[in-house]
Amino acid sequence: MNEHIKTFIAKCDICRSVDVKQQKETLHPHEVPSRPWARGIPDVVVSDNGPQYNSQEFQRFCQLWEFQHRTSSPGYPQSNGKAESAVKTAKRLMRKAKAAGEDPYLSMLDHRNTPTEGLKTSPAQRLLCRRTRTLLPTRDSLLQPEVKQTTRELIDRQRRQAKYFNRTAKDMDTLKRGDRVRIQPFDPHTVWRKATVVNPVDHRSYAVQLDTGGVLRRNRRHLRRDQGTAPSVANHTVTEETHTTPETVATPDRVVGDTQQTVTTKSGRAVVRPGYLKDYAG
Repeated sequence: MNEHIKTFIAKCDICRSVDVKQQKETLHPHEVPSRPWARGIPDVVVSDNGPQYNSQEFQRFCQLWEFQHRTSSPGYPQSNGKAESAVKTAKRLMRKAKAAGEDPYLSMLDHRNTPTEGLKTSPAQRLLCRRTRTLLPTRDSLLQPEVKQTTRELIDRQRRQAKYFNRTAKDMDTLKRGDRVRIQPFDPHTVWRKATVVNPVDHRSYAVQLDTGGVLRRNRRHLRRDQGTAPSVANHTVTEETHTTPETVATPDRVVGDTQQTVTTKSGRAVVRPGYLKDYAG
């Protein structure tokens, strides 16, 4: 019975169109570079799908400078979480500096010289291999260049984050070309739309074609498998009752004398009036 209910709900068109969002998947962190990359031409550039990155002009620039450009799925900023977090931190510093009437550039300078949690170095040390001078009194020896390897620390930090995050996460199955899916809407007041998988674009990212036309790119978490359309609830209920519930013929409205008419159901079972009704006329 439980399996039948689950199957019916999975095929119900109305139920699927108002589904809740899917569970989160396990972390898939970006690879930590093994060498300096902040200067010169990078090997890979990761960004969102902003128009400045999604244009033909930028694509030609990528080909001319010979580097790979990867974009995150629209509506899934977690895929580019490090950059999103940096922007959020910078905005918060700007708001605090404005509220306090301080110079925002000094706030940014202090932030760049503050060691990152879980690491032994500051952003300035990782970028420039040295601390930069601030208004805080500092010995000259601390401002001297010093090369520090933080690759191992970054990898260990990623592993710790994944360990705790993955406790409540679970990977979903991989989609393939031609699979029927529902697309989670960004607006919570709209319904999940039907689509067909065109092809995988990147890890956990797919191009899907809507039934109404148009091709979109979405993360796997925004795509739910569609198992088809079930019949309406009303028709389904009538069909079940026809096969499982015997039809009962109503008893006569009035009984004359002691004569009692025997009434049977379709299956041949006799219908007996309750004993407490024997003293009542119809």
